[in-house]
Amino acid sequence: MPQEPGSPRDIPQSRWIRGAAGTSFGSRKYKLWVPGACDPRTPSALIVMLHGCTQRAEDLAAISGMNTLAEREKFLVVYPEQPRRANLLKCWNWFDPKHQSRDAGEPAILARIVAQVQSSHNIDAARVYVVGISAGGAMAVILGATYPNLFAAIGVSSGVEFKAATSRSTAWAVMRHGGPPPNQQGLLAFQAMSTGLREKRRTRMPVIAFQGTNDHRVSMVNTHQLIAQWAKTNECLDERHRESNGLIEQSIQGAVSGGYNFTKHAYKEDGRLLMEKWIVQGLGHAWSGSPVASRYGDPKGPSASEEMWRFFCETTLLWTAQ
Repeated sequence: MPQEPGSPRDIPQSRWIRGAAGTSFGSRKYKLWVPGACDPRTPSALIVMLHGCTQRAEDLAAISGMNTLAEREKFLVVYPEQPRRANLLKCWNWFDPKHQSRDAGEPAILARIVAQVQSSHNIDAARVYVVGISAGGAMAVILGATYPNLFAAIGVSSGVEFKAATSRSTAWAVMRHGGPPPNQQGLLAFQAMSTGLREKRRTRMPVIAFQGTNDHRVSMVNTHQLIAQWAKTNECLDERHRESNGLIEQSIQGAVSGGYNFTKHAYKEDGRLLMEKWIVQGLGHAWSGSPVASRYGDPKGPSASEEMWRFFCETTLLWTAQ
């Protein structure tokens, strides 16, 4: 007997799709989460999630809870995976100059993954975002600078500024003590954006960053530098800078019930949100607001996933309506 329209069998099921994409610099596997609630006839947002060292796609999905959020908000999530052959600890090679430029190394491979997902699914090109934790956060920053034509905003957890290190040894020093002067790195990021900006004009790159005060892997100074670096980069992007009143910082204190206190620093230009920095008291080297407690996820902090999605939605509307 034929199934009645609207019956359970007709309702699309959420699913993982495995894939791989590559360039002359190599290839990477990825896992794409497609919520059943997404209507393929309607363009969906896409979030690229970059895991930290030793992690897999499923690990980041579990600690972030991003797939659950994607179900509710109807967007797709792609999780590229770093193999051990590329890095013994499965870290993205953010510290290696071979992987810090457009059309080279891992940035080129990750950009190809985005292109492949766009070719097979109905993705809204104006709502593609990149998010990462730790080494993944550092690579997210590189992608935002090298491919501003692809990404509308950046989300970072325990990350560093653009080109903070240029070798494995300097990477360890940066993680403990911070990187070069943010204004200097901000100029480098602006220069790196030049090719992508010729493909798609952009007047700002919104950035949201989370950092724990008890993070003994990546020092808090790095998140301060990260925001300062992007403040300089965004200043350089501003063709109307002389008419702007500059960035205004607003700090808001908050607390999670039964969890950690935090301070949200919001940076606005002419009343429009551009960047946010969340400092979470007591949080270690972990995803803030994780659904479950684990080595790299802590439920006691504010939800980084929820706040990043809220930030992406708000800033995309603000900075695309030029």
